[in-house]
Amino acid sequence: MSKRNKEETLHKRKLKITFCIIVSVVFLFSFSEGLSAHRFRDTVHFKKALAEKQALVLSDSALNEIGIDSLLNKIENVHNTLNSINNSTSIGFDTRDIENNLPEIDSNIDIIDDNLSLYSSVLDVKNLQMFDVLLTSLQNQLTDWRTTLFKYNKDMVGMEDEMNAIKKDTILKELIADSAFRSLYLVEINDLKSKWAIAKKSTSSGVSRLSQLQASVSNEYFTTIDLQNKIRDMLRKISIKSIGKEYPYLWDIKKSLLVSDGNADKLGRKSYQGQRRILRYYFRRNWDDQFYLVIVGLILSLWIFRNFKKLESNKNVDENDDRTLHSFKFISKISILATLVVLCNIAPFFDIHPPTAYVEISEFVLVLALTFLFWKNWPKQLFRFWLVIGVLYIAFSLSGTLLTPTLGFRSFLLVLNGVSVIFGILWYRAIRKSKITFLAMINLVSIIYIVLNLSAVFCNLFGRLSLAKIFSVTAIYSLSQIIGLSVFIQIITEAFELQTMVNKMKGGITAKFNFNKIEKMLGRVLVVISICIWAIIFTISLNMYNLLFASITDFLTRPRKMGSTSFEIGNILLFVAIVYVSNILQQGVGSLYGRTEGTWDPEVKKNGSRLAMTRLVLIILGFLIAVAASGIPLDKITIVLGALGVGIGLGLQSIVNNLVSGVILIFEQPFRIGDFIELGDKKGRVLDIGIRSSKMVMEEGAEIIMPNADLLSGRVINWTLRNDNVRIELPVSADPTHTFEEIRDNIVEELRKSNYIVKEVPPEVLLISYNEKAININVLVWINDVHRLQSIKSELLNNIYGSLAKKGIKVI
Repeated sequence: MSKRNKEETLHKRKLKITFCIIVSVVFLFSFSEGLSAHRFRDTVHFKKALAEKQALVLSDSALNEIGIDSLLNKIENVHNTLNSINNSTSIGFDTRDIENNLPEIDSNIDIIDDNLSLYSSVLDVKNLQMFDVLLTSLQNQLTDWRTTLFKYNKDMVGMEDEMNAIKKDTILKELIADSAFRSLYLVEINDLKSKWAIAKKSTSSGVSRLSQLQASVSNEYFTTIDLQNKIRDMLRKISIKSIGKEYPYLWDIKKSLLVSDGNADKLGRKSYQGQRRILRYYFRRNWDDQFYLVIVGLILSLWIFRNFKKLESNKNVDENDDRTLHSFKFISKISILATLVVLCNIAPFFDIHPPTAYVEISEFVLVLALTFLFWKNWPKQLFRFWLVIGVLYIAFSLSGTLLTPTLGFRSFLLVLNGVSVIFGILWYRAIRKSKITFLAMINLVSIIYIVLNLSAVFCNLFGRLSLAKIFSVTAIYSLSQIIGLSVFIQIITEAFELQTMVNKMKGGITAKFNFNKIEKMLGRVLVVISICIWAIIFTISLNMYNLLFASITDFLTRPRKMGSTSFEIGNILLFVAIVYVSNILQQGVGSLYGRTEGTWDPEVKKNGSRLAMTRLVLIILGFLIAVAASGIPLDKITIVLGALGVGIGLGLQSIVNNLVSGVILIFEQPFRIGDFIELGDKKGRVLDIGIRSSKMVMEEGAEIIMPNADLLSGRVINWTLRNDNVRIELPVSADPTHTFEEIRDNIVEELRKSNYIVKEVPPEVLLISYNEKAININVLVWINDVHRLQSIKSELLNNIYGSLAKKGIKVI
């Protein structure tokens, strides 16, 4: 066979093999599609074509009249319904969070229930109030769970209703029971029955599980309602009981009315165990608040430590400075005690309803930290007084936890209050002569301390033991707290001063801040915060916080009407407060640009326009935020602006003119802060550029407040628009026995030695007149500081006269 024939035969074989492979692939693909269609039939496989091919005739003539299309559609809807139910139940309802957390809530409710059994004979209002808050929180959680479970249960009941509707469908029953239909669709009918069984089982178990879970949640919910009603009823009874006569007068006590020592010990142990459980529960539930408190403490400690380390590493610290590393009283490189004082003082902002044991522990930590700080920083006499305050604090704290009105206890409390009154008088006399931060508030609280202890004495004598305990504990807590707050203010102030020292050391823009003004603002803010903290502690100790808070909230948020306009007092106060704060900020923002009353730094002059622009932005932004926060409708603002327009037309033209002129001055910048300007017969430095008016300080020291409209419309001469250079004239008269050239050279030589003249422009020495009596010369020289014009002129003349005298030239 020739070579060519062999190649043709081989080529034909390749074509046959390729054709067979293509046919096989097509066959396999078609077969796989058939399998896939068989496996993933997402609807009923009751095909109309199959019924027509078999000429299906049902035995029930009524079914034939309905039509095979309608019957198959009905079967298909049943199939889709069962698929939907099975898919939903296979995914399940997300109840894991409820099932996992329900036991913990049950345990918390048991803790509250167990401790409430103590308070039938024990007064612990703080814990009762805390339980009320906790139960409200638990109720909110249980309400959310009930809503979720109700929705799930409603879905499950809807699925059951759909299945019951399918079960009761008579046409569907007859169709499935028909022998002709069954013989044709036997496989499909069996598949439908299998899905029905799965759906029936899953819905039944799902409804049962959700119902059981819903019953458990509802049971806990109603338990919290019962406990809360019980607590509020006890609080009402305690309020009435504490005001009225609880126990016999102290001089009329009968032993039959007292609690035996054995019962007292038993009750005390039970109360102690209850307090421990409450405290564990509180820390477990409010761990995030404690975590944030610790984070604040770490940030404060690291901030102080970092600044101390920076200053210690700097060898250029001025030891003669007013503030040194050794001049701080309460902060140090490792400021653990100072941090504890700060944390104990700001703790009320994290939770205003802590348990009694938590309050006692935090106050004890505060007293302990203050004792170590006062040991080295307070005078010996005041430190002894503080030690007495610490002892009284421990004694009153223990008396607050004693739960039985025995004669011994009442006598002990009476003596303790009497000693406290005497100590309070001595303390008040000693503290008035001291120089302690926050002294005015400490004096006021010292008087309150004496009054509360006197009130406790009378309440104890006349059988109002609950009020006596409340007054006693409140007195010592308020006194120790206000002293702690005075140290709190000083700690924050010292930490801020430490930061200013670091900023001055590093230089840069922060070194130019006017920290004296910022520190004054910080002091006012700290005083306001301290008063708020003390007021919260004081009202909580007197069990008046909730009542006062509710009353103030109602007063501020109650809708009021004036004509057709509805408003709330809280919104008005919020509007005024925001506008006031924005005004304070725009007044003090100059401190952030380094402006002071006595310095004229070139950087301050450069930032003058930014300062004015920042003030304008703060005022506008503050007004807009105040409007948004107060909830004032925009249509009311439109009315106000319309009325304002009428006011402008009638009598506010000058004010608006000044405001607009101020904005123009900000953007046009004809002069800046620190420029030396002349307006009419007024000449001086620009001290401040405001929105309505600007200030200028004259050479004599007088400050002039000028409306911006006058500055914009008047003829302003700016001596320092581009630079601070100005040309001055120095008149000199000398003896004519010397030549003009000799005198001129001597003057020029002396002027070149001065640092105040502009080196780039040589001085001009001009001959004015020459006669047998004198040579009159006028010296024209440029100096580089117009703000010191007269002093520089005097110094230059003095230097010239001195230099001429050394050369033997007589000045006339």
